Amino acid sequence: MAVNGDGPKRVASVRKALLLIQTIEHHAEVGLGVSELARRAELPKSTAFRLLHTLEEEGAVVSVNGHYRLGPLVADTLSIPSSPVIDRVQRVVTPFLAALFEQTRMTVQLAAPVAGEIVFLNKLHGVHRVASPSRIGGRAPAHCTSLGKALLAYDPEALDRLCETELIPWTTRTITDPSDLRRHVLRIRRTRIARDDGEYLDDVASVSSVVTDEHNKPVAALAVTGSRTAVPRGRFDAILLEVCARASAAYRHSITVEQR
Repeated sequence: MAVNGDGPKRVASVRKALLLIQTIEHHAEVGLGVSELARRAELPKSTAFRLLHTLEEEGAVVSVNGHYRLGPLVADTLSIPSSPVIDRVQRVVTPFLAALFEQTRMTVQLAAPVAGEIVFLNKLHGVHRVASPSRIGGRAPAHCTSLGKALLAYDPEALDRLCETELIPWTTRTITDPSDLRRHVLRIRRTRIARDDGEYLDDVASVSSVVTDEHNKPVAALAVTGSRTAVPRGRFDAILLEVCARASAAYRHSITVEQR
């Protein structure tokens, strides 16, 4: 049987594509541009660009303002990391995500802090879906998402570590100066409300509040997400504060019950 002369070349292309996906996964918290991906994967920029274009067409990666992250073809298979805190959050806080949805009828999200970023634990879609790359098990940067900033406001050590890294500008509204981020997060700490007004995606806004444990440490955050016109400032603040206060009380109660 004759062997197609393109066979080895195609196999090499598959390997290079997988290498790009692995590189993107390893740097999921920031996303990488074509030049940096090519450098880290040790591929010619033209090759990386061609492969990324194909991967994006197939849904394996998505590009947000030139920064690549895993797409639905790959991200939908991601697993949520298991830990006692995350397991308890999923069990105890998920019903409050449903309550938030019932009161707003908007897209709502539940996330937890993991290794300097956020991981999406659950998501309920509103009637009008919003073009958001968040997927259950997927991750996102903390500095430009309302969920991440709500969590950072109650974790000074995580904020310090993040401010020592480069803050990637996902849009023109992204906070990229560490001093500005610290001041911004300090205000969130006072109000317990965080907002992303087109900082992660140009036309998407979200507002979040935090769920804390018995030591007032952040274990999760809840968000209402939609278009920037659908999530005006102040509209959902009171609802979020009330739902997150009840979720925090339930989380703390679950720990007390388990310790008896």
